[in-house]
Amino acid sequence: VALRNTDVTPEGYDIYDNATGEEAVTGVSNEARGLALTTEWDMNDDYTLKLVASTRSSKYKAGLDDDGTIYSLDHYPERGEADQTSIELQLNGYINEYTDFVAGLYYFNEEGKNRQGEDSSYNTWSNLLELDQETTSKAVYVNVRRDLTDELSLSGGLRYTEDEKDASASVSEAIGTVYSSDNWDEVTWEIASNYTFENGMTGYATIQSGYQSGQYPARPYCLFGDIECFVASDNITAVNYEVGIKGRVNEYFDVSVAVFNTDFDDLPYQVSKVTENGFETDNQIVTQTSRGIELDTTFNYGNFSMMASVGYMDVDVDEQDGYKPVAPLTPDLTLAIGPSYTFDLEGGDSIRVRADYSYRSDMYGEPSSLASRQTELDSRELVNVDIAYTPADDAYTVALYGRNIFDERYDNARLNTGDYIIQVLSNDASEFGVRFSTEF
Repeated sequence: VALRNTDVTPEGYDIYDNATGEEAVTGVSNEARGLALTTEWDMNDDYTLKLVASTRSSKYKAGLDDDGTIYSLDHYPERGEADQTSIELQLNGYINEYTDFVAGLYYFNEEGKNRQGEDSSYNTWSNLLELDQETTSKAVYVNVRRDLTDELSLSGGLRYTEDEKDASASVSEAIGTVYSSDNWDEVTWEIASNYTFENGMTGYATIQSGYQSGQYPARPYCLFGDIECFVASDNITAVNYEVGIKGRVNEYFDVSVAVFNTDFDDLPYQVSKVTENGFETDNQIVTQTSRGIELDTTFNYGNFSMMASVGYMDVDVDEQDGYKPVAPLTPDLTLAIGPSYTFDLEGGDSIRVRADYSYRSDMYGEPSSLASRQTELDSRELVNVDIAYTPADDAYTVALYGRNIFDERYDNARLNTGDYIIQVLSNDASEFGVRFSTEF
C-alpha cells in the first residue's frame, strides 16, 4: 500500500505530529565549542602586526522520518562532527599621510564527517551513508586606500586563494568507499570609492569579485548507477556591483540604503529526489543574476525609538534545456519593524517596552515554480514583545518576553522527492517567559 502525505495526515490533524515510531529521530542535539586568540604588535607609529588564531569543533545529532507513519519504512537518523582551525597574519600600516593599507596571509583547515547507519532505513531496507571531507584553504591578500581629497577616497584590493578538498563516500558495503580529491585557485579583486558629504553622510560605490570552491554531492546515492559520479563541481564565481549611502540625516534619523546587482557563475542548487537506490541529493549548476535594494533606518525622538528595515530582491536564473529554474528559499521581500519606548521612573529606574514585527514573502523550497510540484512556501509574519525593567544603577535587567506571540506556524522548506513531499516545519512555537541578565 502506498502511503502518501494525504493518507497519513488527514485534514484536522496536527501536521507537527509525524506519527514516528523511531526513537532515534525524536532527539536533536548540537554541541559546539571554540577558542580564539588575537594578539597585536605596534611595530612603530606606522605599522601594526596582528595575529588571529582560532579553533572550533561541533557535533550534531538529528534525523528525519519521511514516511509519516509509526511503521519502520523511511527514517534517517544522522550524526556528524567537524573540527576547524584558522590562522591569519595581518599587517596594517600607512604608506604616507594620504595612503593606508592592509595585507595578510590566511590559512584554514576543516575535517568533517556525517553518518547514517544501522538505525536508518530506506523502504524497510538498511541504509548506509558515510561521508568524510578535509578542506584546506590558503590565501594572500592586500588592500590599499588613498585619500584623493578630504571628502573622496579610492581603494583597491587583490586576493589569491588556493583550495583543496579530499573527500570520501560510502553508500553500500558492496561498492565500498569511493575517494576523490580536487583543487581550485582564483584571483579576486575589489575597487571601491567613498565620498563624505557636508552633512557627514557617506556615499560609496564598489565593484568586487567573489569566489567559492566547488562542492561534492551531499548524498551521492548516484554511486549505485555511476561509480564516477562522486566529483566536485566547478568553483563558484561572482561579480557584485553596489552603490549606497549611509549616515545621520538629522538628530533624529539615521539611514542606510544600498542597491546591488550580483552575477553568479557555476552556482550549485541542491536538488533531492528519491531513486530506487536511495534518497539522493545532487547539485544543479546554474548561472544567476540577483539584483535588489536594502534599506535600514533608525528613528529616535525622546524616549521613543524605532528601527525598520526592508529588502527587495529579484533573481533571474538562466534557462536550462527549455526549463527555467527559480532560486530556492529566496523571498523577494523581507520587512522588519521594531518600535520601542522607555518609561522613566522616579529614582532613575526605567521600563522599556519593545515590539518586533518581521515579514517574509512566499518562496519556493526547490529550484522549480511549477504548481504541480507543491513546493511553494507561504509568506509568514512573526511578532515578538519585550518588557524590561532596569534599576538606576544598571546592575541588572529583568524582562517579560514573548516570542512568536501569535503562534505562527509555517514551513521552513519543502522538497518534492518524486514519491512524497517533505515539509520542514518551524519548531519555533509561541513562547513566554522571564529573562534576567547582569554584567560582572
